[in-house]
Amino acid sequence: MSSGLQGKSGGNRLGKEDSPYLLQHAGNPVDWWPWCPEAFEVARKRNVPIFLSIGYATCHWCHVMEHESFENAECAAQMNASFVCIKVDREQRPDVDDIYMQACQIYTQATEGRASGGWPLSAFLEPSKGRPFFVGTYYPPQPAWGRPSFQQLLDSISNSWSTREGAMIEQSQCIADVVTSAIATEHPPGKVSTTIATRAALQLLQIEDREHGGFGTAPKFPQPAYFSLLLAAGGEQGGQVVRSSLTKMACGGVFDQVAGGFHRYSVDEAWMIPHFEKMLYDNALLAPIYAQVAAENHDPFLRQICERTLQFVNRELSVSHGGFYCALDADVGGKEGTGHAWNPQRTLSVLQNAGIPADEQALLLTVTRMDGAANFRDPHHPNDPPTWVLQMRDPADALNEKVQRALEALHKNRMTWPQPLRDDKVLLGWNGLMIEGFADSGRWLENDQWKARAEEAANWIFDNLSTADGWMRCWRSGRASIPATLEDIAGIANACMSIWRNSKQRKWLARAGDLYSNAREAFFDSEHGRWSDVRAGDSMLFVRPRSCNDGAVPSGTSSILRVMTALIQAESKPSLRSDLEISLQALATNLTDHPLSMANTLSLLPLAQTIVPDAFTTGAVAVRSSLLTAKGDKIEGVEIRWRNGAVEITAESGAEVLAHDESPRGLGVRVHALSEIEIDVKYPTPNVTHDGAKYLTGFFRMPVRQRSGDVASAAKLLVTVSVCRNGVCAAAQVVEVTAALQTNFTKGD
Repeated sequence: MSSGLQGKSGGNRLGKEDSPYLLQHAGNPVDWWPWCPEAFEVARKRNVPIFLSIGYATCHWCHVMEHESFENAECAAQMNASFVCIKVDREQRPDVDDIYMQACQIYTQATEGRASGGWPLSAFLEPSKGRPFFVGTYYPPQPAWGRPSFQQLLDSISNSWSTREGAMIEQSQCIADVVTSAIATEHPPGKVSTTIATRAALQLLQIEDREHGGFGTAPKFPQPAYFSLLLAAGGEQGGQVVRSSLTKMACGGVFDQVAGGFHRYSVDEAWMIPHFEKMLYDNALLAPIYAQVAAENHDPFLRQICERTLQFVNRELSVSHGGFYCALDADVGGKEGTGHAWNPQRTLSVLQNAGIPADEQALLLTVTRMDGAANFRDPHHPNDPPTWVLQMRDPADALNEKVQRALEALHKNRMTWPQPLRDDKVLLGWNGLMIEGFADSGRWLENDQWKARAEEAANWIFDNLSTADGWMRCWRSGRASIPATLEDIAGIANACMSIWRNSKQRKWLARAGDLYSNAREAFFDSEHGRWSDVRAGDSMLFVRPRSCNDGAVPSGTSSILRVMTALIQAESKPSLRSDLEISLQALATNLTDHPLSMANTLSLLPLAQTIVPDAFTTGAVAVRSSLLTAKGDKIEGVEIRWRNGAVEITAESGAEVLAHDESPRGLGVRVHALSEIEIDVKYPTPNVTHDGAKYLTGFFRMPVRQRSGDVASAAKLLVTVSVCRNGVCAAAQVVEVTAALQTNFTKGD
């Protein structure tokens, strides 16, 4: 396996950096600078814009843009002449990435009508304060997809700066003001709703993909924060949805059936074809969820998936007896999937040479779906022959010892192929997640090996990233660098708490307490209860970043809230309770306005309510089925009926209705109504909107029944509702409503 990169031959300033991503660009003809004050000073003296390029080492489109543009001598000369060019590794500097990604979403919303972003991120900044006046992502070498070529863009930006510098500065100020407002707006403190976690869990149940598992459509990400929320606040149905989704994900190609571990995401909605990079944080967050659900349901398949995920990390992403590396690349030899795809002929040859009997060879082809049509072809190399990404036909097949023996033979052979680049930097926050993943999985599965691995890695982290200058975020090749963020300190503190739960050794509790004190001093505004992502003055940015929204990893804010709740459970300190209470109250507006973007915080709320009840509105969340009594098409305080071609839900004053789809055949109405709402059920139904309802995601799927070739004139609708009164949410209950169907369908609709 390729472990990182050395700087390529060349003359720019990146050759001495400790980021594999920056080292990939060290030989470019572009006169790259790292993120540093000197680059800004040079831009100010030259009075030219800054071109800021942000990406990461295992990013496929970052590789593409480098090869097409940054390695092109003509393009590089144009960049050097008109700009000061700065290259940033987003994983090293999440503060820089967060600010300019927000700017990208704001800019694209204003100019294209929809917010978009991604990597590589391409931003053009005025040099005085680094405010962006143009932000985009990947640009091709020739005009395509409605985008100019990158060199055309460079020409346009350079000409605009030369002829309309004042207008560009004014535009940068406008964008910076919106970004600052989004980040730094201080909402007044408030009480957190006791029902908000339950409501968000019900919303997730509405958007679950019942056929394939998970949430949403392609591209589909695992989204472990949603699973955690459903396990914490989704009740029995939430647990069933999580178990089903975990099983379907693990049977797909998004799970590496040969080597174990999860790829970043699936390009299709059925988890079949992955984007082939493997990130540490995905596996860190998924492993303990698999362990928990496996233990709670006595599920040997999910247990196996957890074990194979941890084995993969331990084997391919581990510093020897130490911490954990960041990622494995998606590409091998410039092609995506080369390191993972198979064909039947190669597979049979490998198995035969490994001494696998012929009947077991045939069995493997069947259970991994290689007996059917090929399912993968690199879209960037359409002339290559199609190949197979292995899937598992059924969970029981994965538990077959013959199947596992054959997969082990394939893995042994695959390790002789050219290997993907390994991003061999160690990040403090991500290591906190992975250590916690080993510790929690070990506890759920009663596996002392994983508990010990967590403790070993944590000790290594304390030896290598806690320095005389304080905690550092990044380590590579024996050198620690870049001051730690809130995400980092909170991440390793949570890891210490997980180890303490296993060992009950006082030193781990003390370490977590010390880390919290460190974070509080560096990042906490105790007057307003708000947490910043970086120390004041650390990042050279025009606004100090502060985010409570979760991304691919939990936000620093949600992570530090978890540290507080864990420490309070272990040591009931009044000062910690006060910090937790004012921190939650500062988030009340954000939680109300954007609950699912803060899923990790929502997962904490059921526990937090028992610790700091004064931070919440009156009443405690409870599930009491006795609150609802079915009376035909009526529930106490709620009436559901079919009228004038619509389902109508009416609730008494003071009752909040959460209607969702829980029916066994996928029939039902999905609503979130505060008073009265009508849903048009004409086929196909449009999305529902209603001014009085927040978090509205409802739609109706019409059941079409045929009798002698004709469409039925009526159907029974199963409407599932929960009712919340005075902060108490009742259990979901199904009500049957007879609906008259529209009859203007054509056969086959």
